[in-house]
Amino acid sequence: MKYASFLAALSILVLAQCKKKSTETSDMEEKVVAFDVNDMDSSALPCENFYTYAIGNWQKLNPVPSTESRWMSFNILHEENKKKLQGILDETAKLKDAKTGSFEQLIRDMYLSALDTNGTASKGLAPLAPIQEIIASIRDIQSLNTALGKLGPMGVGGPVAMYVTIDRKNSEAYTVGASQTGLSLPDRDYYLTDDPKMIDIRNAYVEHVNTMFKLSASEVADPGKRILDLETKIAEICWPRQELRIAEKTYNKMLLADWDAGMKNIDARGILKAAGFPEIDSIVVGQPSFYEKMDALLAGVSIEDWKVWLTWKMLNSYAPHINDQFEQEHFAFYSTKLRGVKEMKKRQERILQRIDNTMGEPLGKLFVDKYFPPESKEYVAEMIENLRSAYRESIQNLTWMSPDTKKKALEKLEAFTYKIGYPNKWEDYSKLDIKADAYVQNLININKFGHELMLEKFGKPVDKEEWHMSPQTVNAYYSPVGNEVVFPAGILQPPFFHVSFDDAINYGGIGAVIGHEFTHGFDDQGSKYDGKGNMNNWWTEEDRKQFDSLANVLVEQYSAVEVLPGKFINGRMTLGENIADLGGLTLAYAALQKQLNGKDPGLIDGFTWQQRFFLGWANVWKGNSTEEDINNRLLTDYHSPAEYRVRVPLNNLSQFHEAFGCGKAPENGVKIW
Repeated sequence: MKYASFLAALSILVLAQCKKKSTETSDMEEKVVAFDVNDMDSSALPCENFYTYAIGNWQKLNPVPSTESRWMSFNILHEENKKKLQGILDETAKLKDAKTGSFEQLIRDMYLSALDTNGTASKGLAPLAPIQEIIASIRDIQSLNTALGKLGPMGVGGPVAMYVTIDRKNSEAYTVGASQTGLSLPDRDYYLTDDPKMIDIRNAYVEHVNTMFKLSASEVADPGKRILDLETKIAEICWPRQELRIAEKTYNKMLLADWDAGMKNIDARGILKAAGFPEIDSIVVGQPSFYEKMDALLAGVSIEDWKVWLTWKMLNSYAPHINDQFEQEHFAFYSTKLRGVKEMKKRQERILQRIDNTMGEPLGKLFVDKYFPPESKEYVAEMIENLRSAYRESIQNLTWMSPDTKKKALEKLEAFTYKIGYPNKWEDYSKLDIKADAYVQNLININKFGHELMLEKFGKPVDKEEWHMSPQTVNAYYSPVGNEVVFPAGILQPPFFHVSFDDAINYGGIGAVIGHEFTHGFDDQGSKYDGKGNMNNWWTEEDRKQFDSLANVLVEQYSAVEVLPGKFINGRMTLGENIADLGGLTLAYAALQKQLNGKDPGLIDGFTWQQRFFLGWANVWKGNSTEEDINNRLLTDYHSPAEYRVRVPLNNLSQFHEAFGCGKAPENGVKIW
């Protein structure tokens, strides 16, 4: 999973199908199916391709819908949640006396403003006038710096990014960080590789930018080419994605005065001041070489080109919400061209998605009040402790780790904390101004409000209660600086989990996810943090070598997987997630053995509990994807494709080979945790 605490971001768990489940109320819920044997492909052999064996028939019957880039169990669960959330929006829209600043008032008026498409279209680009005025005021390098500071809080990204974050070497305090930024395509490789598909995408990008400027009635000459040329220069100085996840390389703390003095054109203090930051002494620079080269690039690109580029950033952020023409053009490039999505979702669904993305916590509060039963929280808490116990024994029994390092690992494991379902305290949104007739202005206000919330953290103790995902998200994450695992209510549903499921399915589903998140604390990057969440080497030199040697075997295994002709998994970039998948399955299986305590529950649907455990894991990763989506993810996703999240780790597990009579695990099998 991706980390929630620094640039590598939150990890994404792609999850879950819900079958025969009512979306009205939990009291009316019908019996859910733990694992549907009709999804299986009986013509496949489990020892040859377990993914096809377990869910091959489901794949045949569930092609990617025209409105999606991929269709997985995650999408289906997300659809179920959407029905619930839509019901909440419809109910909230009818409220007459919602208190100003309350979650109900904010959601109601945001929803009504989004529904007012005619009113929004009639305003055109007028709500963006303050942003346009800031861009128009740029005359030289100094005024460019000032503009960058003002535009960031308004949701218009620039060529520098500075923000408040937790200090990775002092997890009790916030600091200010700076990271590389500036690209509008998904990754630097989209600009730099000569692959014919990438050349085609770049050509389409130029046309897309030209069309967006034309729709805005701009008279700028050749905006697409100018923007592609500028962003190609930015791409050339960006670090590769696999380098971005290396913890020690992206932590470069320095005095702000020294960093600022070392740059001739970037005025770091001026940008921070214009963005409303308080006075600071130090800053953590994620990619120093990026800023060294960006400093030269700031002066190497004409002021007019920077203004055109910032205008594009504004249009890319807000124009898709202005009218149908802008939205359809944005969809045609970013969804169809880049991800293979053929058809736009219905307007109602698009509105829900925007509200979910921009006001996730207020909407989430209304969601959990209605749909999250307390017994689910209790069950999952028990599973977490079972996984902790299994992990404890696994560490104690490791043959490659010395007693000294084992002691530190166990200390970190015992310090793990967890959050389940939803926050214990909700953020105060009372200062957020949302009106029922000002949709685009509402979006601007949300960006400003989020920026202010971020600034308010600086100088205060780290808020250990803060969540980095909304409760309704079908997702989970591990935070290394918090040394915590977090499971929103959205994930705690079938097929990952249900209180009525047999233990084998629950442990193969949510149990393996819990183990996955725990293992992130001990993967190639998470293992660089101690139990207090500080980046601190607690390993002996020899133990680290042993760990790296085992991890390199996993790198080689995944790097040998050809997903599409000539396209392989990047085993180094996906290493953290691959370690977590392998560890999660290993530990969940051991925890299930503890749960059963020697009792054999007997056959269910003709399968043993051992077999059902692995069927449960395959069930949550079933899916189909467009070729465009796979290409995109091979370059940008820190996770391996879903099929290989099932097949590769299972090939390493002797328990799997025994369960399905496949003989011994291969000689090159690896066990890390």
